[in-house]
Amino acid sequence: MSEVQGTVEFSVELHKFHNVDLFQRGYYQIRVGLKIPSRIPHRLFATIAGQTGDSSLCSACVHENNVYSRIFQILYRNEEIVLNESMNFRVHLLLDGERVEDALSEADFQLKLDLHFTDSEQQLRDVPVIPMISSRTLCLHFHPRRGLHHHVPVMFDYFHLSVISVTVHASLVALHQPLISFARPGKGSWLGKGNLETGPDQSSMSLENLVFGAGYCKPTSSEGSFYVPSENCMQHAYKWHKDLCLLLLNAHRGLHMYYTLIMKEIPDLPQLKLEKLSVEDTLSQFCTELQVRYFLQHFWFIHTVFKSIENSDTDLYVRVGGIWCYQKVCCMFLFLKFISF
Repeated sequence: MSEVQGTVEFSVELHKFHNVDLFQRGYYQIRVGLKIPSRIPHRLFATIAGQTGDSSLCSACVHENNVYSRIFQILYRNEEIVLNESMNFRVHLLLDGERVEDALSEADFQLKLDLHFTDSEQQLRDVPVIPMISSRTLCLHFHPRRGLHHHVPVMFDYFHLSVISVTVHASLVALHQPLISFARPGKGSWLGKGNLETGPDQSSMSLENLVFGAGYCKPTSSEGSFYVPSENCMQHAYKWHKDLCLLLLNAHRGLHMYYTLIMKEIPDLPQLKLEKLSVEDTLSQFCTELQVRYFLQHFWFIHTVFKSIENSDTDLYVRVGGIWCYQKVCCMFLFLKFISF
């Protein structure tokens, strides 16, 4: 099995914390983490939207790829605290190159929200050791074509009766050859549990076989640059390239449709005219460009195919990334408007 690196980005926003009936007065904090199954090699990076300087008790911070909200004090029953904190989780995953869409759809992404509490001001000097008193986990049903867009109230347990309103958006933003190293489950692990190993994997299928199919034979040194793959191999390469581009184009279309829906519902939001891509026409353009490059440079066919895949995916990455970033800004305005009501 040879692998493709996929990148999925999650945007999480904490809006209001509502004290229904907490038993204790004191200092509270929400901690947010994204959980990815250990069976999938991955790298996770957490950031706070708009934060450039050092954090403090009055602002959110990142600790070991978990995001800590600012510390807030609860004194009264039915008290409401407006947090308005946005964070991003960027996940790079190694996916089975022959079933990228299925692998992403089957990934069991989970968002963990922990409620921490202390009534000691001295303990605030060492924020990471503030004890957790309740926890909730959201199962995120992500699909690479549709993305994920949810706004949910999360209620903690009966003994810590309180609610935090959360918005979650997610989108596939990139597909390409593996560019970074990943930690993998150790050989002695069972059911994904055990030590992690970092480094390249000796996969049974090369990247050339993934692109050109199992029937591809690597040319000998005597054949050199005059070796031309068979028609079946080239058709397999064209189809593989087409499938990856189609998946990214559908991710772009899903984002564009959701953005359009938001603009119709809330016309007061900042308006930006975004390019609407025709999936069929753009896909045809990418496929034609690949075939033209191959016929012009068939002596360097491997470089030609890989470069075309890279260029097509880079173009789509820029387009998807652009609309994704702007949509996150618009959604922040959207829920700030709801909060102001």
